[in-house]
Amino acid sequence: EAQGGQANDGMAAVERALALDPNLAEAHAVKAQILQQDDDLDAAAAEVTVALGLDSESYEANRSAGRLHYQLQKFEEASRFYEKAVALMEADINSSAMLISCYTAMDDPAGTRRAAELTLKRAEAMLARDQNNSVVTAYSVDALAALGETERAKARMERALLIDPDNRNMR
Repeated sequence: EAQGGQANDGMAAVERALALDPNLAEAHAVKAQILQQDDDLDAAAAEVTVALGLDSESYEANRSAGRLHYQLQKFEEASRFYEKAVALMEADINSSAMLISCYTAMDDPAGTRRAAELTLKRAEAMLARDQNNSVVTAYSVDALAALGETERAKARMERALLIDPDNRNMR
């Protein structure tokens, strides 16, 4: 229920922002994400379309579009939007990790490798600043596994479990 309350709070904030300025691509992108979480994919798609129409160079709009297309299992489209998001936001490790999944689903080994290398590079930079970040560690494990570096991935998983023993992603 707490998450539903947060989604309601988020939607109220988005609606206030759009009431002030209906041309905010980022607000439409956030609204799309909330609608997607509520499983209203048609409304989410409409908001993504509006967001991209307002600003095709918006990081938030491209990331929302990637998430939506991924959920719809339209991996080629998702990868295009995630590629754009990755190019727009150097610190975005989630989109680069999602590209690993997209290219794997499309059976594109070269794309998978490139996305894994990018994810690992971004993860290593973040872990150099905060070695105890279990979320970033999880992304690095996924990247290492995609690159076939099984032993390094296992060692990193074990370290992450020492830091955060209740982390379900690592388990």
